[in-house]
Amino acid sequence: MLTSKSIELLKFLLDRRDKVSLKELAEHFNLSERSIRYEVEKIEDEIKKEDFRLILTKGEYSIDGYISLEKFLKNNTGYVPSPKERELYIFLKICFERVINQTIISDELEISKSTIKTHLRDIRKSLEIYNLELELLPKKGLIIKGDEEQLRQCTLKAMYLSKKQKSRFLDDVIEGYLKNIDEEGLKLFINYCQKLMDKIISDEAYEIILRYLTMVIYFNRKNCVIKNIKNENFLKGTKEYEAVNKSKALLEGFYELELSEAEYLKITDYFLGSHTYNISYSYYENWVEIEIIVRNFIEKVNKELDVDISNDETLILGLVNHIKPTIYRIKNGIELENTIYEEVVESYPKIFSLVKSSVGELEKFINNKFTNDEIAFLTIHFKAAIDRNVKKKREKIKVLIVCGSGYGSSRLLAQQIKDIYRVEIVDTIPRYLLEKVNKRKDIDIILTTVPIEDFKTERQIIKVSPLLTKEDIQKLDNYPIPRDSKKILFSELIDVIEKNLGEKVPEKLKFGLKNFLDTKLIDDIFHKKVTIFDLLSEQRIKLKGKAKTWKEAITEAGELLLKDDCIEDGYIDDMIQIVEEFGNYIMLVPNVIFPHAKARDKVKKTAFSIVMYDEKIDFIDGQKIDMVISFCSKNEREHLDGLINIIEKIEEKSLKEKIMLCKNTKDVIKNFID
Repeated sequence: MLTSKSIELLKFLLDRRDKVSLKELAEHFNLSERSIRYEVEKIEDEIKKEDFRLILTKGEYSIDGYISLEKFLKNNTGYVPSPKERELYIFLKICFERVINQTIISDELEISKSTIKTHLRDIRKSLEIYNLELELLPKKGLIIKGDEEQLRQCTLKAMYLSKKQKSRFLDDVIEGYLKNIDEEGLKLFINYCQKLMDKIISDEAYEIILRYLTMVIYFNRKNCVIKNIKNENFLKGTKEYEAVNKSKALLEGFYELELSEAEYLKITDYFLGSHTYNISYSYYENWVEIEIIVRNFIEKVNKELDVDISNDETLILGLVNHIKPTIYRIKNGIELENTIYEEVVESYPKIFSLVKSSVGELEKFINNKFTNDEIAFLTIHFKAAIDRNVKKKREKIKVLIVCGSGYGSSRLLAQQIKDIYRVEIVDTIPRYLLEKVNKRKDIDIILTTVPIEDFKTERQIIKVSPLLTKEDIQKLDNYPIPRDSKKILFSELIDVIEKNLGEKVPEKLKFGLKNFLDTKLIDDIFHKKVTIFDLLSEQRIKLKGKAKTWKEAITEAGELLLKDDCIEDGYIDDMIQIVEEFGNYIMLVPNVIFPHAKARDKVKKTAFSIVMYDEKIDFIDGQKIDMVISFCSKNEREHLDGLINIIEKIEEKSLKEKIMLCKNTKDVIKNFID
């Protein structure tokens, strides 16, 4: 169906009855040339059965068949969708295309971007039900993110809501996506499945399964594939799966594609749903509303507890996947083979009683009572959630950090972790010391910046980068490590605003938010970076050291810190003791050592010192050194960027050579800064 914009474009060409350049059309309609081309493509798709054509020659458009166009325009005055139709149009586009461009949608629907944002706000509420979200891709638009199984259910919901509108406009949109899929093969498959199952499903169930199978073909052709599915063992044991599995050759032969086992398990899921519900309910509407009812169920139980389990995603997912086979068993009179009722009632009487008194909405939903055995299994889910959240509430997770980049990067990582998560960093160590701490009982998980797959331990090992990335944070959230609820990560706040606005947050607004939120914010965007210039002064640089041993070299570098009132006497001895105890891990680059100590009470200010040697000095394990970069750290955070910066710069071979050739201390600092 043509939009009013398409109609106006055709009227303009009819009035001119001559060739019109693309540039002139763009100027006349106040659109980009790309938008004009897109509008022409839509027109060409709609007029295939008409007796006129759009002709493009050397960047100029004209009409072949003006008389036919004139007759056509008399019968087509353009169609303006209602606000609800616009919203559903955008919803369908998101579900089927997975990536949308707001500028293009604005042109298609002839509405402003602010109107689109209003529609997107309502659409996001629908997406949240399926744990889906829209993510902003710079220069590309919005992309939908989430589980493929949930994406399919959401698409069905969008189609269902569109069909309820009885809108020719929306019907044409859906038809546009699915028009190349012949339903004949799907109907053959459904009918053969019914024959093998020895059952006849309702008209509504038939339409929903047909619609879902159409989506299966559509999305598999686009390589959007379900790879795994919950309740796999349960589904495989049903007669419905046996029938679907025997019938799959019909589907794959007709459409010349191969579907994964998970796809057939999901198809089985829909066949099971076809006879799960009372006839007074809508099969589809209720099936997709299970998660909402489960969340309400959890909320009802949660109100009576001392610990908050309302946002425990493990509980929500576990119950949703447990409820489906439970409903199947109850509706078909199948009893559980193993009963845990007596054990649960004896062990957790209060939780069992609370769950039983809260299950009413689910019972009303399926028009059947839950047995005590079924409630006992639900109770176990809640007991596990309570234990998880009590532990989160009372205990900090104890973290060991293994870092191959030395003190500076390990401290930076430790500080980032503590800024975001409610954890206790028990230690930061190099890789080779890992075996020595394996027997410690005060470690829950190990975060490592280096590969340690060969290390045998019962603890969880999570690999992260030395400078914590968003992907690393997602890994830690999935563990899950509890966030520090008192603070907000600034970059995440900006992400939320940009996703909802659909555009970048201006720098001025960022500064305003930073000042307003102040201490409630973890500033990972604007935090002050301390430069090498702030950490290193000329009086703490010695071009020609006199030491003959590595201990003397550390002492010589330490004395520069001591003389400049950066440390107290005992700090130098602590630096030497650490090397004697832990070995050569302070050599981060060949021939350069970075001695330091953890004795912050002996540090007066954060600083560096550098000593260089014309002749190489013997270090431990046969290593040689010709440069010592010693440092002390007073503040937990402000020095960290500078530390990493120095380490990165000194690792550059050409920079080290330049520094070693410097004639004065000013040139050393200049080389670092440049």
